[in-house]
Amino acid sequence: MLTYLLRRILLAVPTLLLVSLATFALSRYTVADPIPFGYQENPSAYLAKARDLGLNLPEFYLSLSSAALPDTLHRILPVEDRQQLEQLAEQTGNWAATSLYWQSVTTGLTQALKQAPAGPVFVALSALRNVRQPGEVPVLLKIARAGTDTLSHPVVKTLLRNRIAAVEQAWSEWESTPQRWKLFLPALHWHGLQNRYHRWLSGFLSGDAGTSAVTGNPLLVELRPSLLVTLLINGMALLLAYLIGVPLGVYMARHHGKRADRWARSALIFLYAMPVVWVGSLLILLLSRQDVGLGLINGMNAEPWQLSGKPFGQWAWDNLEKFVLPVLTLTLHAVAILAMQMRNGILEVVRQDFIRTARAKGLSERAVFWRHAFRNGLFPIITVFASFFPALFGGSLVVEYLFDFPGMGIKMEAAFSQNDYAVLFAMVMFAAAVTVFGSLLADVLYAWADPRVRFGRR
Repeated sequence: MLTYLLRRILLAVPTLLLVSLATFALSRYTVADPIPFGYQENPSAYLAKARDLGLNLPEFYLSLSSAALPDTLHRILPVEDRQQLEQLAEQTGNWAATSLYWQSVTTGLTQALKQAPAGPVFVALSALRNVRQPGEVPVLLKIARAGTDTLSHPVVKTLLRNRIAAVEQAWSEWESTPQRWKLFLPALHWHGLQNRYHRWLSGFLSGDAGTSAVTGNPLLVELRPSLLVTLLINGMALLLAYLIGVPLGVYMARHHGKRADRWARSALIFLYAMPVVWVGSLLILLLSRQDVGLGLINGMNAEPWQLSGKPFGQWAWDNLEKFVLPVLTLTLHAVAILAMQMRNGILEVVRQDFIRTARAKGLSERAVFWRHAFRNGLFPIITVFASFFPALFGGSLVVEYLFDFPGMGIKMEAAFSQNDYAVLFAMVMFAAAVTVFGSLLADVLYAWADPRVRFGRR
């Protein structure tokens, strides 16, 4: 059994690595600025925050680019400057001329812009930093040169003309020395462990998954309340569903073809076909409304845990009444699945030879079902058990909205609407890990239910 378990764990590791690669790749192509709002107005604070987030590191252990780009392009900050330099270098393939031109535009013009008066010269020289189309550069230089003729201060006029001449010379060299052949020559760069993916994955493994772009809280602190609420609601619903659904499925199988089986099967199929939001709304009318229902539950909205100042266990106990409706809604839907799967699994097993042998030995029908047919009929139930794990994050979204429970489903929707991609992709990784864990647990339960599973590959 231990060898079988280790083999399954080793198979799960590559799956999680592939999910982490896909998640990391998606997070790199988001349109939102990874630097929180408020840092853009302070260049030194922006650069410090960018280095803290690892924006000055390469994306992966290795990278493939054209020979026109250097392997240190990732060190250029801000990110907008890096993108502009990359676009300019891809026009001619001459990185040396591109970097020389960029130096003349940035460092060379900094002093000139401090002394340039407001007007066409200042606007034209400032726009050179944001040029994405090369054809715009000569136009801006022409405007800046013409603007210097109107200046009266001789020192400022001479300084600006010298800076403009330096930019014109660098631009002329950029235009006249193309090396476009480098654009078609691939270059493979090895960056080692100092890369953003390694840092991101190491943070997940060590418990430091990053921070939220909206609140600034660590992701584990940000997700902990929602995760605990979702686990509690779905865990209680799953436990009740198995306690009700499994015995009900066995009962239906024992009375196969009889009136009790037909009525129970019809009710379960009807319950399974009904949308979860419809079942939840019906329970609200039946149990919570004072005018048209029984009024057994006083209110639906639980007190927010973070605002209560109580330990999670105490908060859950004090608001236990508020858990009844969401748990019952999820339980009814799960019972319909489990009972039907258990019934079909038992009916499939009772047709096999070893069941007829057990009956021939004189065992009671109860003993045949619970000692022999039950364990072998668990396979469909185990499969359903593994499929319930992904629902812990996404499947209860409707229920959480309906009953205003701030679980993982609500948190995922909020992160998406607020462009908080750090939280969103952390939840994707958590969901993937829980899903893989569910599949691993299902494999172990398969091996427990039927030892032939673990020896099947021998």
